[in-house]
Amino acid sequence: MIKKIFMPKFTKIAFLFLCLPLVSCTSLIQDTQKSGADLVVINAKVITLDASHKEAQAVAVRSGKFIKVGSNDEIQALIQTGTKVIDAKGKTLIPGLNDAHIHMVRAGMYWKYEVRLDEATSIPEILKLISERVQKTPKGTWILTLGGWHPSQIKERRMPTLEELDRVAPNHPVYLQALRDVGQMNTAAIQQSKITAQSELPGGVTIGKDATGNFNGFIKGFNGQVLALKAFPTPSLEEKITGLQLVMRDFNQAGLTSVGETFGIGVDEPDYQVLFETWRRKKMSVRVGLHFPTGSQNEAKKWIASTTSASSDEMLLFNGLGEGVLNSMGDGYLPKQFPISNQAKEELAKIVALGADSKINFQFHATLETTMNAMLDSLEAVHQTSPINDLRITFLHAEQITPSIMARMKKLGMGVQMQNRQSLGSDLMQTNWGDRAQDIPPVKTVYQSGLPIGGGTDGTTSSSYRPFISMHWLISGKNWRGDVVRPTEKLTREEALRMYTQGSAWFTWEENKKGTIAKNRLADFLILDKDYFTVPEDDIRWLKPVTTVVGGNVVYQMQD
Repeated sequence: MIKKIFMPKFTKIAFLFLCLPLVSCTSLIQDTQKSGADLVVINAKVITLDASHKEAQAVAVRSGKFIKVGSNDEIQALIQTGTKVIDAKGKTLIPGLNDAHIHMVRAGMYWKYEVRLDEATSIPEILKLISERVQKTPKGTWILTLGGWHPSQIKERRMPTLEELDRVAPNHPVYLQALRDVGQMNTAAIQQSKITAQSELPGGVTIGKDATGNFNGFIKGFNGQVLALKAFPTPSLEEKITGLQLVMRDFNQAGLTSVGETFGIGVDEPDYQVLFETWRRKKMSVRVGLHFPTGSQNEAKKWIASTTSASSDEMLLFNGLGEGVLNSMGDGYLPKQFPISNQAKEELAKIVALGADSKINFQFHATLETTMNAMLDSLEAVHQTSPINDLRITFLHAEQITPSIMARMKKLGMGVQMQNRQSLGSDLMQTNWGDRAQDIPPVKTVYQSGLPIGGGTDGTTSSSYRPFISMHWLISGKNWRGDVVRPTEKLTREEALRMYTQGSAWFTWEENKKGTIAKNRLADFLILDKDYFTVPEDDIRWLKPVTTVVGGNVVYQMQD
């Protein structure tokens, strides 16, 4: 499908060249004279999630779409010269996973330098991973971990110390950050950044000091990364493009075939070209549904009213504005409800009214109950004169969603995307919200309410990007270290899989194009190392694809 998207004037010049390769889009048209398959998979346990064909043995793909799902004999009849044949050897095949809300472009800026600790279980394991990176990189090269883990997941329940990091990386600057909460630098990083006990600090940031009063490398606060990386060399456009491709490679390896991208904090407007240029070069191995962030009414107008036509395809779809739409309505893991003024509600209503006229979708960051209710006041006011119930407006996160909020959302045709931020952030939620932190977000209640619901992580900083860690959380109700934090709000394995496939596809108007394995659907799928439906529950988070396919192309193959 070729779908019109809109780009504002301030990116028009940079985007003009983007569409040039589309003159060859006729190459995307299926060759109707061709009777065989480009790719077949046989001897699989195929979980279709399709109502008419729940399980099968094999699949056949041509021109990026499934052309048949059935028995081995039926599919083998479509093998011809040049057909790629994969023998699944009895392994489970599921639709490709779709993280409906993740910050992939931001991750690409630093991915080359990151040592990911998403699955780390101890300090010695962390130090071993850093030591291995030291052996592979020249002295003076930064080594980073920018969230996606937390000390609560490891045996020692603490950050590595400056001394421990110095021991394994004496000549490499190291900065390890846990979520957006705390970070630890080594001596080489302190020296490069020139941070001292007297340094001016970003708002909300505090630093640690040793017995002599000197900075000891410990940083606490949401903006700690800004301080720690002030001496980090700014990557070029080409370096960022390479980084984005590395992220896509690792996302494929984890089982992701589609994501929802909203850029996010730390991604400036020139960085949007990283994604656009990667798409123009046809280097995308993950499908992207894109929303542009704004902070004010004037900024939103630039994306809504001052537009020019451009094209996107099934690898990159522009869907609207979000996750930040209006700065004065942003919230987070705050200990108290976030105060929202009538002026902010009126400004949001004006933005949504502009979007409604242009059929623009919105995704709103909304964690707290008062935030969601205030936003609904604005949305309902707009709906009285400009119907918005066909725009699929979405709340993201929604940890404190209530039945009354769900009822209001249903009347507006809205959906909700929920992420496993509680998996690593349950301690912080408990500290700030007390007893209310139990059983949130209420994923089962939302799922059973009939509201459209999509799965995701909010990775790669606020959570791990690995989808099976998130799905384990949905199913088990446990945080990363094994505490049951949602005792009554658990999904079944099938519900969690549907949430991460069909559910997420709804938010880009693609629920009839992907998320199931059926004829004429996009051929995005995984062959898993173990059976998702029979592996012990706590082993779900360790599941990995042996093969990942996007549009009929093998984008990841596990090495023997």
